[in-house]
Amino acid sequence: MAAELEALLELAQHDAAIREQALKIEGLQRRRATLVEAIAREQNEFLSHKRAFEELQRQSREKSREVDDLDAQIRADTEKLRTGLLSYKEMDALRVRIEHSRARIDQLEDEAIALINKVEEQAPQMKKAEEDFLKWKSKIDHEIAQIDHEIAAHTQTWDRLKRERTQRVEAVDPKLLRQYEELRTRYEDPMAFVHHGVCSGCNLRVSEITVERVRSEIVTCENCSRLLYVK
Repeated sequence: MAAELEALLELAQHDAAIREQALKIEGLQRRRATLVEAIAREQNEFLSHKRAFEELQRQSREKSREVDDLDAQIRADTEKLRTGLLSYKEMDALRVRIEHSRARIDQLEDEAIALINKVEEQAPQMKKAEEDFLKWKSKIDHEIAQIDHEIAAHTQTWDRLKRERTQRVEAVDPKLLRQYEELRTRYEDPMAFVHHGVCSGCNLRVSEITVERVRSEIVTCENCSRLLYVK
């Protein structure tokens, strides 16, 4: 019985080690996923601000071109008015257009200057935001790389333990093994020790008969069915 119990306990300890590695891998993978999501979230926010700034730059360039185009039109109309052979009606219409254009260009210049000022004000802020984001992302990328290294190491250990488990299984009595494997589908700890008449698995008291039997044979807890042993 001692040899059977020893083999079973070694298998249970081996399975606990496998589970520990799996839990570490799972925890690291969750941490990695959280960091990847954080990068995506921060990147989307940064790109949103960047697109807004680029749109402001586009509007500023467009407004400046509009000023330049209108200024060129005013110059052309003024030259045509000075040198052209026009009828009185054509000259009068041209004068009205020039007057309206000059009033419009004043408004456009104010708008263009306001946009230029906004671009100049936001440009250093945008540059700093990009530098801060890239610095933060580099740090997170480094942390993810470290996590990947740890996951690889734990996975290697997990693979090795899984391969070694085959040898542990062969040393266990087949009947006990079937019972153990069935319990393992229900509990992370299919084996429990008895201390002062209490099962360490369910923390419930077992009968005196069970306490006596567990000293000489492998029995199950009448409350949770775990395989019992004494230390």
